[in-house]
Amino acid sequence: MLVLMYILAVSGGSNGRCLEHEKQALLKFKEGLIDYGNLASWAIEKDCCRWRGVECDNRAGHIIRLDLHPVFSHADHDDFTWTPMHGVISSSLLDLRHLSLLDLSRNQFTKIPGFVGSLKRDCQFPVVDPSSLSHINSSKSLAVLQLIDSIVHPSTFPLLLNMSNKLTALHLSKNHLNGMIPISFAHMGSSLGNLCKLRTLLLNGNYINDPLPVILEKPSGCVKDSLQVLDLSVNQIKGSLPEIITRFSSLKELCLDDNKLDGALPDNVGNLSSLAVLNLARNKLTGSLPQSIGLMSGLKLGPSFPVWLQTQRNFSHLDISNSEISDNIPNWFWRLPSNLLFLNLSFNNLSGKFPDLHLRFNSFPSVSLSSNKFHGSIPRFLFNTTVLNLSKNMFSGTLSTFCSFINDNLNHVYLSDNQLSGNLPDCWMNFKQLVVLNLESNSLSGVIPSSFGSLHKLQTLRLSNNSFSSELPPSLTNCRSLKLLDLGENRFSGNILACMGENLLS
Repeated sequence: MLVLMYILAVSGGSNGRCLEHEKQALLKFKEGLIDYGNLASWAIEKDCCRWRGVECDNRAGHIIRLDLHPVFSHADHDDFTWTPMHGVISSSLLDLRHLSLLDLSRNQFTKIPGFVGSLKRDCQFPVVDPSSLSHINSSKSLAVLQLIDSIVHPSTFPLLLNMSNKLTALHLSKNHLNGMIPISFAHMGSSLGNLCKLRTLLLNGNYINDPLPVILEKPSGCVKDSLQVLDLSVNQIKGSLPEIITRFSSLKELCLDDNKLDGALPDNVGNLSSLAVLNLARNKLTGSLPQSIGLMSGLKLGPSFPVWLQTQRNFSHLDISNSEISDNIPNWFWRLPSNLLFLNLSFNNLSGKFPDLHLRFNSFPSVSLSSNKFHGSIPRFLFNTTVLNLSKNMFSGTLSTFCSFINDNLNHVYLSDNQLSGNLPDCWMNFKQLVVLNLESNSLSGVIPSSFGSLHKLQTLRLSNNSFSSELPPSLTNCRSLKLLDLGENRFSGNILACMGENLLS
């Protein structure tokens, strides 16, 4: 099917009484058709706005849409309401100057008339003879060109070399370009490079078996900054993924599934920082994922937990936050590498209970698991970190395991909005580098331990919305770096020490 679309801003509306000169243009158009009775209403109704497939502007009465593609009804199983039409498309359609959409697809027209290059509207036509495409070559308004499932001959492609610089989408899917891309098609590369508005390029389902798709080697110039969707799936592309693909800085969707790609991904694949969809399924890729893939913050990996992580055993940074994963984390994932420096699984819908592991890291990583549905006790190995963010989960139990470590590197702890209970342990002298401690919105109780006074670098202490009681320990006055103290919605008694207030004010 060939689809031609032209951009034009128009205002649509419901049907109104049509104008006589536009009615006559439609009747002249009908004279060139063999319509098999599909347009019978055009002879019965006086108001052409009520004719089948016609839509008018309800204010001025101008015809704004002509949609004559077949709509089949299987209500009676073998009773179709439309037989595909054929014939000659009349230039009288040029008199419909307010037309915003013309759809003749799924009929049996074999020639696109030459006047179509003058249209400035959305037009859809059926499968056509490529020899009728010559006028497309000179179009200056063409915005979207679709040659889909057309079994086109390579001679078609030279016609595309002089495409409109307004082209935003080029759809060449499901043709039968068996083997190598035709030489004439490869020459399109230089033209594509100058299409500064091209956002979508679809070449999927063509059985291309080039070692590298020639179309990627040729484009240069502004198309690298404009292209957002590139689909080369369901081909037979061989070889490794070319480094040149990482230069398409605006790519949001890259589909290369169902090919014969091998080797490793380019080290700088993370340069595609805008990428939201990356599909490499059913290839023969090998090696480890490059570290730069962690820079692709827009990728959505869910809903299942990514099983390919099982083969990645030597990463130091992993960020799959906000990836729409809704799954239990498998136990194999927690065999984390000892050289881990950064782990971020936050803002997903992850669940499950942590295994009781005795992990040790060479360094002290930063770990964020916030905004998920983890439950059970907090495992001890998570306190062997520099930053620990477990807020907005369902962790329960006490913090007694906190005293199992002496960690002079832990500086930020966020455990708010969980289901922690019991008294706070009195071992805070083991964590003298703490700068932020947030325990609000839990079910913690008892008194504030005097060892809080050992936290000389503490700047933020949030304990609100718990069940703490009794008076504040005098040792809190030693927290001379404290800038924010939130004790609300508890059961404290007594007064805040005056010297503590002075420290907060200063």
